[in-house]
Amino acid sequence: MFQEPTSNDRPATSNQQPDMGNAGMVIRYIDIALTMLFGFIAISDIERKTQMNLPRDVAAVTSSSKLKTVSVLVLEGPRYTVMDGALEIVSDADLHKIEQVMQALRQNYLAQQEDVIFLIQPDPNAPIQLTVNVLDVCERNHFVKNINYVESGV
Repeated sequence: MFQEPTSNDRPATSNQQPDMGNAGMVIRYIDIALTMLFGFIAISDIERKTQMNLPRDVAAVTSSSKLKTVSVLVLEGPRYTVMDGALEIVSDADLHKIEQVMQALRQNYLAQQEDVIFLIQPDPNAPIQLTVNVLDVCERNHFVKNINYVESGV
């Protein structure tokens, strides 16, 4: 005989409630993820302390003396300009000549009981190797140095 289809026999339509089986799976996945997270937190050593060995030889300026700043401008070309404050001492392409001027300036300031720091200021358009060359001069002569790089347009 012919039977009328019941509500259980009909296919699900879009206006009916979704099956709760999928929501149960999402809750299980969240439960597993949180369990794993707390497990990793429990086994990790968050408060691990390490000892760092700091360098022993630091080129520092003594606090009792006066500090003078000498700027070394690294320009493209290559061209190097040494400036003591606003006074241009020398501008040359020969790095050896610049090194001699830097040595003389340092000796002059040391004779006056003043420390000097060489502030290297590379031009943004100058090749990086020119700045590295000035850094090598400072390292070779044990000059206290720093780099002041300013991007163009800033």
